[in-house]
Amino acid sequence: MRFFLYLTILALWLCKPLSLNNPSDPKTDAFWKTVFLRCLLEDIDCIEVPQDNQGIKEWTKFLGATGSVLTASQSTATDRSGNVYVVGTTTGSLAGQTKISPGTYNDIFIAKFDSNGNLLWVRQTGSPIIASTYAEVAHFDKWGDMYIVGSSGGPFNDYTGTGAGSLLLKVHPSGIVLWTKIFPTGSETLGSGVTTDSDGNVYITGNTEEQIINGETALGGRNTFIFKYSRNGDFIWTRLIDNGGASSYGQQMQYDPHSKNILIAGQVGGSGTFLGNPLPGGTMNSYLLSINTNAIIQWVRFLGVSGGTTSAKTLSVDKKGSVYITGDANTDIDGQSKSGTIVQFLTRYNVLGEKIWTRLLGGGGSSNTFSYGIYADNASHIYTVGSSNGYLPGVSLIGNQYSYLSKYDANGNLIWIRNSGSSGSTVYGRGISSDKFGTLYVSGSTDGSFDGQTKQGTNDAFIMKYR
Repeated sequence: MRFFLYLTILALWLCKPLSLNNPSDPKTDAFWKTVFLRCLLEDIDCIEVPQDNQGIKEWTKFLGATGSVLTASQSTATDRSGNVYVVGTTTGSLAGQTKISPGTYNDIFIAKFDSNGNLLWVRQTGSPIIASTYAEVAHFDKWGDMYIVGSSGGPFNDYTGTGAGSLLLKVHPSGIVLWTKIFPTGSETLGSGVTTDSDGNVYITGNTEEQIINGETALGGRNTFIFKYSRNGDFIWTRLIDNGGASSYGQQMQYDPHSKNILIAGQVGGSGTFLGNPLPGGTMNSYLLSINTNAIIQWVRFLGVSGGTTSAKTLSVDKKGSVYITGDANTDIDGQSKSGTIVQFLTRYNVLGEKIWTRLLGGGGSSNTFSYGIYADNASHIYTVGSSNGYLPGVSLIGNQYSYLSKYDANGNLIWIRNSGSSGSTVYGRGISSDKFGTLYVSGSTDGSFDGQTKQGTNDAFIMKYR
């Protein structure tokens, strides 16, 4: 009876005349009506706990194999039950798995941990010929299935290929691979980003040396591509971005439920044009691109400085529609002065692609700071993950290079930084994910031991939990 009462109230509410306001603006009625409808019609969490991670590390776990084995995590993802998945590559056999690729070529691995850091299972797969496979990022859809994007230099599962093809895996939470898709090309095509829309369609991006794919043409030495698949893995469309001769690289993407468009962060070099727009003229520039689910470009924005290098690596969309991109730069940007040779940048845009602010983070002197991961929580805090060999604000230098986790507020004020590493070690921070309570998981790789964990190989993957 209560359910039908809710439906009646909803019907009366929605039948009121609606002013022409922005359904992506939380200050308008349209925004909250859209949120309410999504709670009723979509499989999302309608009651959320405000997220505000304090940066307290609970545990660290390593994953590797003995000998001269290189194991590295590129990404992490968290399911609704609070389990965390670590995705990456290895040149060895992990936790009883059999290596597929020959010699020192890479396999892909997926490892599942519970919220207490207990390893539940590891899955490993690769190419049986002389070729490596690479996993770049993992993403969960609203049904709880995981998608992994990367590339393979040879046959993989039931697929054969020439050159390096983009790789897309759909994986059940139990670790069973539901299907595999490779887009083989005669020259190199590398997948790097993946997302899903509200209907379960899958989108991947990356870069390719091809200039013609499925009737789409582009003139760059390397070109950003976007592929769309159905939830069942059926190929739907291709978009190859014409960049007027300059090379471009799609890095990461995310579906924006407010605009219902796909947002892509990437890089484009040179001083030509990109989608008909003049570039800032940097040696490398960053772009933020909005494309709808029918492959129509909505807008593109650039971040760069003439003669400088600005390399966007990833992005995150918060609950209010703000878009945050991060990466690294060797130049001052937007009135911000860099501290170090290479520094992290963090830039905020609104849902229309209008730039709000940019912040730079560096370790001073000749230090290098690289940002690879980002997460915007439901309370407008932003977290970045990366690596530095300098003195970032509030932390000391650990080893040759340490991983870091930083926290900002919605106005771009730095709240805190946490770093991890050990004397003499080189540590890379790469992936970040969160559970519904705001617990953060950070992954990467290390050539040293720390936090009571002892490495097994030359390099081990790690996963850390912060609350």
